[in-house]
Amino acid sequence: MNRAFMVVTAALISAGASRTASAQLPIPSVSIVGGVAQFDISGTGTGPIGAIRAHLPLAMLVVEGSLGALHAKEDNGTRTYVIPEGQLQWQILPFLVKPYLGVGGGWFRRLSGDPGGPNAVTLSASAGVRLGIPLVGFGVQGELRVRGIGTGFGSSTAESTLGLSW
Repeated sequence: MNRAFMVVTAALISAGASRTASAQLPIPSVSIVGGVAQFDISGTGTGPIGAIRAHLPLAMLVVEGSLGALHAKEDNGTRTYVIPEGQLQWQILPFLVKPYLGVGGGWFRRLSGDPGGPNAVTLSASAGVRLGIPLVGFGVQGELRVRGIGTGFGSSTAESTLGLSW
């Protein structure tokens, strides 16, 4: 009876441990990033950019949803653009330092300012690194993201951002 009790106890602990481990993955995270964007829209220049992003890791891939805003002083006036988009990112190393490459698409829409400016589909590519400490739930990240805007990519941005995630 003692041996049967030990076998049943070990089986229950093992089943509970595997259920706990599967419940921990994937762990979504949220980040807030900000930085500078070089733009070529209606004229060229630099302007502040910020975004809130949600990340869902799936093995070596990360699915990212983002809502960004760019404030640009263009030739025809100052405009603010909103940029909702999604990206699929390949996380090269799944350790403390996590470099990644990503591709995605979304929409580049004028939110305020003088009429004109693009309201168009956008395609983007990113390269960055996330640094996080396990079990703390806090991290930092840096990224370069380039974006082609509209048909034939008549407009574009190159964005350098830093951010915090949790």
